[in-house]
Amino acid sequence: VGCYFCNDVVAPTDSSKNRTLDQQCTTTRPGLSAIASALSVELLVTMLHHPLGARAPADLGGQVGDETGSMLGLVPHQVRGFLSNYSNVVIHGKPFEGCTACSTKVVEAYREGGWGFLMRVFNEPGFLEELSGLKALTEAADAAMEAWDDDEDDEGDDF
Repeated sequence: VGCYFCNDVVAPTDSSKNRTLDQQCTTTRPGLSAIASALSVELLVTMLHHPLGARAPADLGGQVGDETGSMLGLVPHQVRGFLSNYSNVVIHGKPFEGCTACSTKVVEAYREGGWGFLMRVFNEPGFLEELSGLKALTEAADAAMEAWDDDEDDEGDDF
C-alpha cells in the first residue's frame, strides 16, 4: 500500500512559505480543512472497524450496496478531492521505494533514531531526500533530461 507521498515524488516542505495567496489552498478555500478532517475521521473509523484494521486491502469503489470488507463501507487507501467540481476520487496507490514518508529506509531510521531523527528532518533541509534516495533519483532524471536535450541539439532542426 502506498501512502499519500508515494504518489508525489517530492519531499514535504512548508506549503505556505513563499507562495502567493491563491497558491495557499487552505487560505483561499477555507472550507477545505473541515472537509479533509471529516473525511480523515471517517476513514480512520472505517479502518478501525475492518477485521484487518490497518492491513485492510484497498476498496476501489463500486456501486452503492456492493459488499465491502467493513460494516461501515469502503476502506479506500486514499481519497483525492477536487473542490473545483465538488468531487472525490478513491485511489489505490502503490508503494514507492524512495518515499520520504513510508519507505523502509525512512521508517527504519525513525525507529532507530526517534526524536533525534525527527529533529534532523526538521532542521536539515534535504536530509529526507538524501536518506530516502529521492535526491539520487531526481539527479538521475535531471541528467537523463539533459542528455536528451543534448541529443536533440546535435541532430539539428528538421523544420
